Amino acid sequence: MPRGVYKGLLDETGLKVPVVVSVEDVDFVKPPVIKLLDPEAGSNGQIPHVLRSDGTFCYLDAKSVVLDRYKPGETIIQCLEQADKVLRDAVRGRLVGDLADEFGDYWSDGKVLVDLPLDFEGDGKIQILRFDANPDNETILVSVGKSPYAHLHKKNTGKDPDAGVLCPVIRVPSLSFDPKLPWPPKDLSGLNTWLKSMAPEALGATEAAFGRSKSGHVQWICLSAPNGRFFLSAEIAKAYRKSEFLENRRAKMAKVLKRIESAVKISGYVGVPVDGNYIFSRNLGRMKNLAGKRILLIGCGTIGGFLAQQFAQSGAGSDGGRLTLVDADILQGANLGRHLLGAPYLNRNKADACAEFLREQLPQLEIKSVPDSILNTLETLDRQDLVVDASGEEALSIALNERAVANRPNFPPMLYVWIEGNGAAAVSFMSDGPDWACLKCLRPDLSGPKRFRLVRDEAEIESGRNLACGDAHFIPFPVSRAATAAGLACDMALDWANGDLRHRWRSVTMDHRRAVQVGDTNPKRVDHCPACGGSVA
Repeated sequence: MPRGVYKGLLDETGLKVPVVVSVEDVDFVKPPVIKLLDPEAGSNGQIPHVLRSDGTFCYLDAKSVVLDRYKPGETIIQCLEQADKVLRDAVRGRLVGDLADEFGDYWSDGKVLVDLPLDFEGDGKIQILRFDANPDNETILVSVGKSPYAHLHKKNTGKDPDAGVLCPVIRVPSLSFDPKLPWPPKDLSGLNTWLKSMAPEALGATEAAFGRSKSGHVQWICLSAPNGRFFLSAEIAKAYRKSEFLENRRAKMAKVLKRIESAVKISGYVGVPVDGNYIFSRNLGRMKNLAGKRILLIGCGTIGGFLAQQFAQSGAGSDGGRLTLVDADILQGANLGRHLLGAPYLNRNKADACAEFLREQLPQLEIKSVPDSILNTLETLDRQDLVVDASGEEALSIALNERAVANRPNFPPMLYVWIEGNGAAAVSFMSDGPDWACLKCLRPDLSGPKRFRLVRDEAEIESGRNLACGDAHFIPFPVSRAATAAGLACDMALDWANGDLRHRWRSVTMDHRRAVQVGDTNPKRVDHCPACGGSVA
C-alpha cells in the first residue's frame, strides 16, 4: 500500500471491522482519515458518523482536540483507540441519538437558504436567485415570497425573480431513520414509507402540494424539525409530464401519484438559516444585539466606515430599527488605504456609498443615508435611541455635546469615538445623563490638559498634507488602528443595548511607545465644565 496508508481492523477482538487509515497530514492539523471498507459491518444498516458517500468515518472533532505532531506513532494509536470506541458505541446502539444530530449528512447533498422565522409554519415559496453577476451561480432560497435577497437577484440580472414554487413548511418531530431500511428515499414510495414512522404529520403533503399547484412537474416540501429544516424536491418522471396529466388531472393528483410512486424522484436538501434574527444573534450568545434600535452614526470615514459595518453585523437596522449614516464628505483616492470602501465607490458621498455597500451585503437591513453635515440636519438627532459621533472632528463633537446637554433628558445618549496620537490609542466615551461626565468634562478648558492623558508628553504627533487643499490635513496611522477603534465603540454600543454600562470611558493603547494604558472608568461630571457644570436638574 502507499506510504502513510494502512489497512487493518477496528475492534480486533469484537466487531473486526476492516478499515483503511490514511495519514494525509503529517502535521496532524487534520486527523488521519479512516474509511470503513464495509460501512455496514457489524450492523444491519447505516450507523452514526459514517458519511454515506464513501464510508469515511467521523470519529474525532479536529477543532476540539489537539494532536501531537511530534509523536506520530502515539497520535495514530490515540486516533485508532478513539475510532474503536465510537464505532463500538455506534453499532451497539449507544449513539442512536447521533443519527438525529447528523441527519442532514445522510439526508442531503444540497442546501436551501431559509429566510423564514424559526417557528414558521405554512406556505413558503422556493425561488432560484442569483446573488452575484456569475450566471452559473444560482442559489435556492425559501421565503414567503418577499425576501430582501430578491433585490440582489434584480441587481445582478436586471429582472425580478420568478414568483416561485409552492413549498409548504410542516412542523414535525425530530427526524431520524431506521438503519435497517434503505436510505435515503429515492422515490415517493420510499419517502412515504419513511414518513409513516418518522413524520406522519407530513404524510401525503407532497401529493397535496402537487394538487394545489396549477401546473409543473416539480414540487417542494419543508420538514421543520427540532434538529433542523429539511427539504425534499419531488420530480415527476419525463414520461408523465404531459398537459393532460399535469393540468387536467390536477384535482385528482393524489390518487394519480399513488399509482406511479416509483416514477416520482425524491431529492433531499438541508436548510441553512439566513433570516435576520439568526444572522444577528448567532455570534452574541445570550447578549442582545442592536435590532429594533434607531441608531444615528455621524461620520462615515476611517473609523465610521468600519463602525457602520460592525453595527450592521450586530443587527442595527433590523426588526423595525434603523441605521442612519450622516456624512458630507466624498470618498477620494487618499482615503482608500484605510477605508471600508474601495475604488468602485470613488467620488461618491461616503454616507450614500456606505449605505449602498451595507444594503448589498445585508439586504434585510433598513439603512438610511444623509449626504450632508449633521449641523444642517439637526432634526434627525431627536428621533434616535443612540447617537454616535465618529467624525473625529473635535469642534463638531463639542457642538453636538452642547446640544445633548442642553436638551436633557429629551435627548438620546451620545457615544463618541476617536483616535489619539498617530493611532497610539483609541477612546470610546458614552455620555448618557446628568450624573455622569459630558464630553466637555473630559477637557473643560480647550487649552488645558485632558482629564485622561494617554499620549506621552515626549511623543511627537506626525501629520501630513495632501496636494488638494480640499483634503489637506490628515494624521497618518495604520488601518488596523481605525478598525480597533470601531470595535471599541461597537462593544460599548452592545453593552448599552444590554443595559451594562459599567465603564463609560474606555481606551485601548495600541502603541506603547507613544501612549500609556489608562484603566476604563465611569467619570463624574465636573462643576467647572462650561457645558454641563451646575446644570443638573
